[in-house]
Amino acid sequence: MAKKGNPALIGAFVVGAITLIVVSITAFGSGRLFRETYTYVMYFDSDVNGLNVGAPVKFKGVEIGAVKKILLNIEGMTRLALPKDKILIPVVVELDADKTSRHGVANAPTPAAIASLVERGLRAQLANESLVTGVLYVKLDLFPGSPNKTRPDEAVPYPEIPTQPTPFEEVQMKAAEFFAELQAIDVQGLVEDMKGMIKTIDDLAKTQGLAKALDHIDGTLAELDKTLVSVRETSETTRAQIEPLTRELGHASSDLRAALDEAGRTMSSARSMLDPDAPMAVGLGKTMADVSEASHSIRRLADLLERNPDALLRGKGVPENKP
Repeated sequence: MAKKGNPALIGAFVVGAITLIVVSITAFGSGRLFRETYTYVMYFDSDVNGLNVGAPVKFKGVEIGAVKKILLNIEGMTRLALPKDKILIPVVVELDADKTSRHGVANAPTPAAIASLVERGLRAQLANESLVTGVLYVKLDLFPGSPNKTRPDEAVPYPEIPTQPTPFEEVQMKAAEFFAELQAIDVQGLVEDMKGMIKTIDDLAKTQGLAKALDHIDGTLAELDKTLVSVRETSETTRAQIEPLTRELGHASSDLRAALDEAGRTMSSARSMLDPDAPMAVGLGKTMADVSEASHSIRRLADLLERNPDALLRGKGVPENKP
């Protein structure tokens, strides 16, 4: 007679086989078994309500990965240089090389490639998948010039992608900082200072010297008004005296300019007359030569008369008397 099998053992075998088949179908069907992924961590200091495990990670609107874990490691935060009231939420994501290559990206999202993009401004933000449901996703984008707020932690085995607050979060942070500074103002001290200032002004107003000064201020203003009127009248009188003098100086300047022009013309004429090649200079030279020749002739006649006093009586043709 054959031995009957143990029903419990057979049931366990069947359940295990079914489980193995389901897992294999799931793994092969989704492609997870042969998928190349790269894991990164991001630290968000804002509220992550609406972000779930499995939420997409998008770069420029293209899905390239998914959220793997959302942690709350408060004790681990003490190792980072953070303010006491600051708590960061680590979000672990997986970037899929198959999804990036499917969209025409040649390089896989390796740590070296991501580090290069981080240097160029790659940052992560929380964005709304739907405004109605409030579901969030992780948005990757380039923000050139933005601060690189990486927080290296040796206890974390994943490379980090820095985060960047959204414009709305920046407004919220600035508003929170403003109200924090407002609360830090010593309002009571300001009130006491204002009271002291008011009391000082009141005491000053009650002093006898200030009261006398206020009594005489009307007279002082009247005298000042008279002085201003006198200065205005003096200015008008001076202007009335200066205007004729200015006109006379203008006329004198015109006359002086005309005289200078005439002198210039006279000098030009004199220069032309004194030129050696000028007609007047040539005529004057000839006249002077003739005068010189006449002078020599007169001198010779005088010498002749001195030697022969009767030469005028005898004429030129009569020979001289010789002794």
